[in-house]
Amino acid sequence: MSQQLVPINGGVQQVVTTTSGVTTNLLSPQYIIANSLQSRPTEWVPGGRPIYRRLPAVSETYQIDFFNIVSPPNTAVAARLEDIGYVYVPFTQNSEGPTSIYVTSSDSGQDLIIRGGRIVWKNGGTQVYPALVNLKNLLVGEGSYFLAYELIFDNPVEQKVYSVNNFDLTGQPLTITSSTDNIVGWRYPGINAFLNTDTTFWSTNDTFFPSYAQPTGSFLQWVSPFGAAYSNIVLRCPVGTAATATAELFYVTQGGVETLAASALPRIDSAGQYYEFEMQAPAFNTGWKVVWSTANVAIQSITVSGAVTLEKRSSVPSTKASLVMYPQHAIPFTSTFCPLANISVDNSYNVTSIQDIRFVIRRDYVPVADWLTQFFDENLINLYEQVLEYPTTWMNPPTCMKQEYLALASKNLVIV
Repeated sequence: MSQQLVPINGGVQQVVTTTSGVTTNLLSPQYIIANSLQSRPTEWVPGGRPIYRRLPAVSETYQIDFFNIVSPPNTAVAARLEDIGYVYVPFTQNSEGPTSIYVTSSDSGQDLIIRGGRIVWKNGGTQVYPALVNLKNLLVGEGSYFLAYELIFDNPVEQKVYSVNNFDLTGQPLTITSSTDNIVGWRYPGINAFLNTDTTFWSTNDTFFPSYAQPTGSFLQWVSPFGAAYSNIVLRCPVGTAATATAELFYVTQGGVETLAASALPRIDSAGQYYEFEMQAPAFNTGWKVVWSTANVAIQSITVSGAVTLEKRSSVPSTKASLVMYPQHAIPFTSTFCPLANISVDNSYNVTSIQDIRFVIRRDYVPVADWLTQFFDENLINLYEQVLEYPTTWMNPPTCMKQEYLALASKNLVIV
C-alpha cells in the first residue's frame, strides 16, 4: 500500500533537483606544487609502524602518537581510547601550525589563546574557531586545570506534523487494547487490525473457544504518544463479512475520560464492508476507542486521514565542540573530550605552565603503509616481486626450477 505524506507547518525541507552536469577540474602541475597537493612519502620511525588504529569515521587520517599501544584483549581501555578527539594537522604543517589547535598564553599571562582548527573523532569532524580566555574575568582560582573541547554528537528526533490521506498506522508507537485481550491464547488479537495485511485481522469470534468463553463486548482502542487530528477514520472488515452492528467513536483523554466523537453504520463497496467515521471539526487527541453494539465484529485494516504527528531525524547528524575547563580533580568521566592542555594558574590569575596533552593526527598519502610492520618490509617486497615476475618465473619450467635451486642454495641446503 503506497502512502502520500503532505508536509504542513514546515514539516520537511524542500527537495530541489538539477539537470546540470558535473564538471571535472584538472589541476595543473604548477598549481599542485604551489598548494602542496602532491603525494608525499609515508613518515617512518626507526623500527616502528607508520599507522596505528585508523579512525573508523575519518578517511585518510592516522594517529601520529602511536607509542601508547593498547593490547587488543584489553577491550575496555581500547573502547575508551576510541572516544577521544584528535587535533587534525595538515601535512604541510607541524603540530603547532596556524591551522592546528594549539594552546598558548598571552604576554601578560592572564589570557589563554586557543588557535582554531579541526577536531576529528569517531563521529566525524568539527571545525572550531580561535578563542581567547581571560582567566581574571572568569575568576579562575589557583590550581591545575584540564583544558579541552567537549565533543557532542547530536542526532535528535524531531516531531513533524503531516497531512495524510488513507494513512495506515502500521509501525507507529501505539498502545492497543481490545475486548479480546483478557482471553489467553486468542488467535485474532487487536493488533492484527493495524497490520493492514490480507491474511490477518482482529475478531471477537474465535471458534477455538466454546461459546461461553467468547467475549461479551466489542471494542478496540489505541493510544499514541503524539497528537493527531483525524478528519476521517476507516475500519475495513475482512472479505465475506456480513456486519450489522453500529459503531461509536470516542476520544479518550489521558485521565481515561471518554467523549463521543462520531457514529457509523456498516457500508459496502466493491472491496467489501467497512465503517467510516467522519469528524466535522477534527481536534488533536492522543486516544481513540471504537465500540460496537454487538459482540461479533471483525476488522482487517484501519486507515486515517487528517493531520498526524510523526518523528523524523535530521538527514545529516551534527557534531559539536564546546571549550571546557575543569579542575583536575573534577573531570567528568561520562563525556568525550579532545584534550588540549593541562594548565597551572597562580593566585594572581597568571598562567604558570601549559602542558600539551593533545592527540594529533595527520593525512596519510600511502594507504599501503597500513600493511607494513617495518621499514622496507622484506615479506611484502618479496611478494610484490613474485607477482610482478610471475609469468617469467613461475610459468617457465626451466626458470622456475632455477629459482627454486637458488633459493635452496641461499639457505645452504644444496652445494652450488
